[in-house]
Amino acid sequence: MAQQRGVKVAEVNPTDSGKLRAFVRDVLTAMNVPRQDAETVSEILVEADLRGVDSHGVTRLGGYVQMIRSGIINPRPKIQVVKETPSTAVIDGDKAFGMPVAKRAMEMTLDKAKQVGLAGVTARNMSHTGMVGFYTMMAASRGMVGMAMNNGPTIVPPFGGITPNLSTNPMSVAFPAGKEEPIVLDMATTVVAGGKFRLAAKKGLPIPKEWALDRSGVPTDDPNEAIEHGFFQWAGGYKGFGLATMVEVLGGVLSGGLFGQEVPPMIHFGKDPITSSGFYLAIDIERFMPLAEFQGRVDTLVRQLLSSKLAKGVERIYVAGGPEFERKRQRTREGIPLSAPVYEELLRLSRELELPFDLAFSGPRAGGSRH
Repeated sequence: MAQQRGVKVAEVNPTDSGKLRAFVRDVLTAMNVPRQDAETVSEILVEADLRGVDSHGVTRLGGYVQMIRSGIINPRPKIQVVKETPSTAVIDGDKAFGMPVAKRAMEMTLDKAKQVGLAGVTARNMSHTGMVGFYTMMAASRGMVGMAMNNGPTIVPPFGGITPNLSTNPMSVAFPAGKEEPIVLDMATTVVAGGKFRLAAKKGLPIPKEWALDRSGVPTDDPNEAIEHGFFQWAGGYKGFGLATMVEVLGGVLSGGLFGQEVPPMIHFGKDPITSSGFYLAIDIERFMPLAEFQGRVDTLVRQLLSSKLAKGVERIYVAGGPEFERKRQRTREGIPLSAPVYEELLRLSRELELPFDLAFSGPRAGGSRH
């Protein structure tokens, strides 16, 4: 499956999202994950692929299987609410998959916000939560404002430093609209998420030099160098570092979970632990104004932004979440394209676990053969 760097890996015939989701679920249940949790993980991974966030999609599945086998992820955790008030709660995940824990945290947050107006829930001692925008879109779909963020492995130094203290510390905020798509900010506080480096490495492709520095502090296009020896770049320099610090406090410190240098680093996905803590906030818009009025005002803002005169060389403007909604419409209609390395990994899992495998493929496989 090794690919030479700089060689473009062909995408294959699109795969039906329903079949892909069922396959991911079956892999996880074969690994002793309860069916409901397996459904949640598969839903969130495939949603990421549908939205074009391929770094957080089914490319992660092989690593998750390795983590279950090595005991890094607890497939049958005892998730507990360790503290609760009408507007807050603290959840302990017992080394669970992060997705079921984060989804439960946001569901609790939304239920509480409906009762009291504004609510926040923290979650700790969980693994990777996947695409954080999934959780804020849960809020937007219920007519609320949602916020989600989580810390993770110490792989990024503070701005100006060389000692890793923080993770890429992703955050998301979503606002419901009326006739327009919701506004969904979903971002790492580094230039890009760590998963984009790993996906590039898996495909044997270089990365843009503005993404990371090598061990000497020089911009690099080698994703493996960036992951194993170098440093990710903060989005906006010190401003990204400031946002990451905020995420670390709300996700790590406030939850009672690991934070800063307490969190073990994760260099090799699937082999090293991913320990994460998160913070989830929901606001009931009806406590401020009628929901329809708010949605109409958001629609107006979106239309104002999209109608801006374009700068030279720019074809169109997007608001936050716009490209992902557009990609989801396309991939829902046409299917999800899988790269050859990802397809090979899924095929290998099907053979190891003796599962049926009927995901579409055409085009060159790793090594140049065809299946």
